[in-house]
Amino acid sequence: MKHMKHVKKHPITHLIIDTSSSNENDGGNCDFCLVPMTAEYVAYLLGYMDEIRRLHRADNSIYAIECWDASPAYVKDNDKLQELRDIDGNLAAEVQPGEPILLTAAPGFSEDDFQGVDCQTVQVSKDDVWWTAYVKHTGIRIESAQIQKKTLLRIFRSLGGVRESRGQAKAKPIHPVIRRIHDLLYLDMKGSQQVYDPEKNWDADTLDRIAEVVAQCIPRPLPIKSEDL
Repeated sequence: MKHMKHVKKHPITHLIIDTSSSNENDGGNCDFCLVPMTAEYVAYLLGYMDEIRRLHRADNSIYAIECWDASPAYVKDNDKLQELRDIDGNLAAEVQPGEPILLTAAPGFSEDDFQGVDCQTVQVSKDDVWWTAYVKHTGIRIESAQIQKKTLLRIFRSLGGVRESRGQAKAKPIHPVIRRIHDLLYLDMKGSQQVYDPEKNWDADTLDRIAEVVAQCIPRPLPIKSEDL
């Protein structure tokens, strides 16, 4: 009796997608968007896609939502990137523009490959997601190509994620305000790259900015009057 060979499935841990620029003459050295993938993060995206689909049925003017999201890094084209192979064995240099490069390990870029950006967001529609940012100290807006839901589902399954019978991912979406507070607490700059640092120092400015974010959802308390004491 012949035994079937067991093929080990590797989780997809990173996604690379090409970008476009609001300045046709200057891409700001942000040629590609590198997004780390975890089951929790993909469930967050899929959960919002399901919510947008529900809202769109009730009001077809609702197309997408925009959330603060500093997960991606932006990199300029380089030899190491072009020599990467994706999960299917395809050479990155041969992947068609607009198609994602799915990796099973961090690509190992150097610090010089990354470009500093601000105002990072993720845009979520019922069918696609894409990421945006502004190149630091410029008005150049960078936008990634769109990632289809079927690609997110493939990544989710590779990471061991499970969808419930109604299509909902088991992890609940994280409210954008909570994600923004998380970024204020842990997102930091290391050289020209934004990274999550569990040892980031918090100062008075951090608390002020968190208070501003909270005030967007819950009004600040009124000043205490002496006659109320």
